[in-house]
Amino acid sequence: MNRRSSKRQRSHPSSDPTPIREDEAMTLELRHLSAELHVPLTAHVIVTPSGRCAAVHE
Repeated sequence: MNRRSSKRQRSHPSSDPTPIREDEAMTLELRHLSAELHVPLTAHVIVTPSGRCAAVHE
């Protein structure tokens, strides 16, 4: 598999897509792991059940 970048999204069970401390920690971990794999993290997006979204990292 030859990937050039990676995007991640996760669902917030509430209707508030505002990033929380755990989202920031997950972004840092994803950024670290993607660097080790030489696959840059290009976005980490939070999506709510109602479809609202917010970017943690772009």
